Amino acid sequence: MPTERDEVDYHEKIVVDLSKQMRFDLDPGAMARLRRMEVDSAGEADYWRLAAQCGFLQQNQDKWRRIVKLMALMCGKGEVGQRGALHDTRRGLGAALCDGGDLHWSPGPAGDGRPVLSETRFARFLEISPAGRYEALERLMRWLAAHRNSDSGVNCAEIAELILFPDPVRRLRQIARDYYRRLDFQSTKTETPEEAA
Repeated sequence: MPTERDEVDYHEKIVVDLSKQMRFDLDPGAMARLRRMEVDSAGEADYWRLAAQCGFLQQNQDKWRRIVKLMALMCGKGEVGQRGALHDTRRGLGAALCDGGDLHWSPGPAGDGRPVLSETRFARFLEISPAGRYEALERLMRWLAAHRNSDSGVNCAEIAELILFPDPVRRLRQIARDYYRRLDFQSTKTETPEEAA
């Protein structure tokens, strides 16, 4: 029987494939259709092609339609191959929400010390019920897509886990840790590797 880690690795492989397809294969019209896709519908033909090509045809389609739409919202607009970064395993969702997708943002003396997404709004997101999580994620992905630099990707596997797993407390804690680690740059200078884990 597969462990949760096996499932996470499997889903991450799908997310990597989806990211490549969205950035390098799908034309602008297909991407626009995926961004507008009604997640409670049967799904666009472009969605079903992705499901077959990326290996989630036999998975829960209600959840994967939502994941595909969220990733499409995050994917840069433009021609094939010129859409910037999308999935980056090294860039946690919490960090991106804190700095608004700006790799050069600083909370220290050069900045004003405030996160781009307020702590209040971030806290509301962490506390949202599983029933309202997709709608909150869609709002956040639209916000992040409007703010982030095109060269700043985000760990889309974290986004997928929030949809795929009914109670992703471990993932929400990791997102919160990444948010506050990015906000408090002093703690990252003094934190030991054991504390970061």
